[in-house]
Amino acid sequence: MQENLKIERRSNFTIIVNWKARGFGCRKVCSYCTWRDSPYLPHGPQSQDTIVRFLSQCQKSFVTISGGADPLYKFEENQAHLLEMISTIRQQGYMVRVITREIEHVAELKGLVDCVSISLDAEVLAGLPQYVDTWKGMHIECSVVLPPLPTETLLALQPQYRAIYHQLNQIGQVGAWCKLLVLRENLNSIFKLDMAKLSFSHAGIALVSRDTCLNGRYLTTECSAGHALIQDNASFASYLMSQGDIMLFGGFVKHVINPVLHDYDDIDLIALNYPALQKIERLFGYQFKEVSASTSYPRYFIGKSSKAGKTLQVILLNSKAEALQFVHHAQYDVDRVALSQGKFYFDQAVGEAAVRNAIATKRVRRIPSEKRFWLFHQDRAQIEKKHQVKLVKKGFSIIE
Repeated sequence: MQENLKIERRSNFTIIVNWKARGFGCRKVCSYCTWRDSPYLPHGPQSQDTIVRFLSQCQKSFVTISGGADPLYKFEENQAHLLEMISTIRQQGYMVRVITREIEHVAELKGLVDCVSISLDAEVLAGLPQYVDTWKGMHIECSVVLPPLPTETLLALQPQYRAIYHQLNQIGQVGAWCKLLVLRENLNSIFKLDMAKLSFSHAGIALVSRDTCLNGRYLTTECSAGHALIQDNASFASYLMSQGDIMLFGGFVKHVINPVLHDYDDIDLIALNYPALQKIERLFGYQFKEVSASTSYPRYFIGKSSKAGKTLQVILLNSKAEALQFVHHAQYDVDRVALSQGKFYFDQAVGEAAVRNAIATKRVRRIPSEKRFWLFHQDRAQIEKKHQVKLVKKGFSIIE
């Protein structure tokens, strides 16, 4: 117990903010965001007493103010809350770092904070030339969340990140204004990275692992360790893929087969018995709500994590044979593959090569086949129409 306490106290301390009393105070909808739908997201500023109690546990020299929502969101309206929080932290003897993408307001923090970390995306990068010269004398870092890809794939991107670092410091007239480019492991990634392999050997580039984030201490609606707030998708996905009574399909399986081309939102899975869902509840803090009548077949459930984690779309069937019939009667070839215990199950009538090609090219074919309506939802026709629209929005070409 004492050792655990020691580890926690050495962790980074971060105050998660969301100034809005209702909703989410950020202009962006980033795919990697773990806070937007979190049950722990604060609404409105934390009290000074709560902040002081949180800081009393910190043995680092600095404290970070971060989103959650963006700390500089609607700065004119919310600056009083932010400045009071900064003042409280500094009064307790800590340095302050603020993470933001609202670059038009960064200069307002000059002399008030010790470091500003700019969250980069294409839009922010394009806007930097307008502002960097106003940041002279400030300690500025930039950060990028890595795409959810395996280590070997990210290794090939190392030259691009070196180029981004050098590109940043060629913007404006203030010289090497970006002190560090921070590459953060994507908390939504199912691939746990080998940080030793990804080492850049570059003084201006640093890597932050998911373990650093999961072991950090956060002040949200309460003080908690990161692993209590954020689902570790790598370990959760590994569990799902190893279970004999679970079959995965849909976008998740496309992502496993081709993570560069396909991301995923929810996780579609077929459970072969109800205890499979109970184990997920017990081990990973999910709660399942049935969205079909308990007398119907199949039964449908929505699983929501008590942490910041992916939603589960669950179908409860009686056997592996029925699960494969369900997947292998999908309307398009690209969806006719399931994954269980590390093995892919391709529809033999279409062929593994054809399914893999559809996944790799995003060119999909409708496969005429007998509909097993007793296995499908009663609104199957409407579901298929919605799925078609979703594929088109994701850039698929559909060959009827």
